[in-house]
Amino acid sequence: MSEDEATTREGERFAALTTAGAALDQILSESAWTSGGCASRFSRYEYGTDPDQFLEVHGDPVTASALVILVHGGYFRQRTDLTHARPMAAALAEAGVLCVLVEYRRAGGQPNCLNDVTAAISFTSASLSDWGVNARARDNLVVSGHSAGGCLVLAWASHLREVGTEFRLRPLAPITDLFREVEDGLGESAVLDYMGAAPNEDLAPYLREDPRSRALLIPARVDLRTIHGDRDQTVDINFSRTFPAKLTIAEGADHADVVDPDSPYFPFVIDALLG
Repeated sequence: MSEDEATTREGERFAALTTAGAALDQILSESAWTSGGCASRFSRYEYGTDPDQFLEVHGDPVTASALVILVHGGYFRQRTDLTHARPMAAALAEAGVLCVLVEYRRAGGQPNCLNDVTAAISFTSASLSDWGVNARARDNLVVSGHSAGGCLVLAWASHLREVGTEFRLRPLAPITDLFREVEDGLGESAVLDYMGAAPNEDLAPYLREDPRSRALLIPARVDLRTIHGDRDQTVDINFSRTFPAKLTIAEGADHADVVDPDSPYFPFVIDALLG
């Protein structure tokens, strides 16, 4: 398969995931979505006043064996919301995991995305008791994000204090170098659009959000490991290979495989995510 064919295939896979996620939302909207109070198998909560400041909780808070906070990708583009990540959240729930799927503002550029991810994770932490989340799941916390979402959770972790709860940070195919993204014009210059200026025009936002620049600021209490497919045509695996953190390689997997429950690589990804 040529590089162009592989890129096209990744795009088709994400389109299929979006269709599946929209269908799942329709089913749940008719029967199962709840909000407020103790979380049910499927719940939605607002952590801010903007329509994009909400999160979905998938799974049983009483019996869950782990808690995964998942931030979707989409190169910070407004057109890509959490819909394509909903099948993964549902699959995690079926596997006995409580998954908190975070939506955030993409419009307006930085610092909206990072501010919202920070607010959503803080809201989740403060709501676990109200949601009835069991102690085992609380003690087995994983924070993950895919692609741009991986970039955001890495940046978020770099602003944490040294003292606090231990948890696992498992970015999936993350964007780890905003400087290189801008220099190479990757993702149709999506990162430049998001940051609002090149580094030589305004360096401060990059120093606040660039994972590679801030990697050593991530506290030691955070067990960090990236997960990346070596056939990724959207975010090259070299972004993870050159990032100063442990790396689990999903051999043969592309950008969609790490979030697609129907992918043959998905069981491997889940093991790496929860392990």
